[in-house]
Amino acid sequence: MRALRLFPISVPAVALTVFALAPALAAQDWQKSYPVSGRPSLTLSTGDSSSDVHACGDCREIRIRVQWNDRHADDYTITEFQSGDHVNFELKEKQHFGIHVSHREPQVTVETPKELDLEARTSDGALKVYGVQGNIALHTSDGAVEVSDVSGAVRLVASDGSIHIHNVTGTLESKSSDGSVKIDGRFSGVQVHTSDGSLELTLAEGSQLTTSSRIEASDGSVKIRLPKTLAADLDIHTSDGHIDCQLPLTMSGYNSGGGHNIRGKLNAGGTPLTIHTSDGNVTIAAL
Repeated sequence: MRALRLFPISVPAVALTVFALAPALAAQDWQKSYPVSGRPSLTLSTGDSSSDVHACGDCREIRIRVQWNDRHADDYTITEFQSGDHVNFELKEKQHFGIHVSHREPQVTVETPKELDLEARTSDGALKVYGVQGNIALHTSDGAVEVSDVSGAVRLVASDGSIHIHNVTGTLESKSSDGSVKIDGRFSGVQVHTSDGSLELTLAEGSQLTTSSRIEASDGSVKIRLPKTLAADLDIHTSDGHIDCQLPLTMSGYNSGGGHNIRGKLNAGGTPLTIHTSDGNVTIAAL
């Protein structure tokens, strides 16, 4: 019987070609200007985007610009209108199903006259406000907040994200749920509450409290810097932590049972300043 001879069979290599998808043309920025004559007010609401609001010098208009970055304009709805000197602007992401991958969120940039009443709300994204003066109300669900060089009455509610408030003059109400908080300014009144995260608060030289002020922290260390000339009735309490007060204090009470409590007067006393923490150390230092 003749032996079978096996010959190798040559299989042609299959060429795999990766087709590079040509990047879609970026959508043009959306932008609009709203002329104003008196002191304007702005209601700003954005979802899944970062927002930047700042003064534009002596301009007499509010300018709003949306840069889409990696996103498609068709994924969003813009609702906007003007009534007198009030402008309302809302950027809302449309509901969609499936997997969505994006590296950069849209950027909303707003330029306004220096004097402005502002109400800004963000659902998911960073918020920056600087260089304006007036009544400022901010609300963020998820994202860092930065406020600087602002004067007037500032109110802030933040759910998740760090807070940095710098060089603010006037009054401050701040409530945050999760994230570190750093605040400095020349204040006449403060109401600050943080649920989870460290808190640093500096009352700059020239601060004079004219309304009762309160600082609360549920979980995290608290460090407060005060001018040596500040006059206040100080009430400090921590449930689990120690108190380090580095300013001269005329004591009116001390209790270490069930926590630590110190009450006393700074510079003969004045407006009440209450500092309470549930879990964390408290440090009061001089500027």
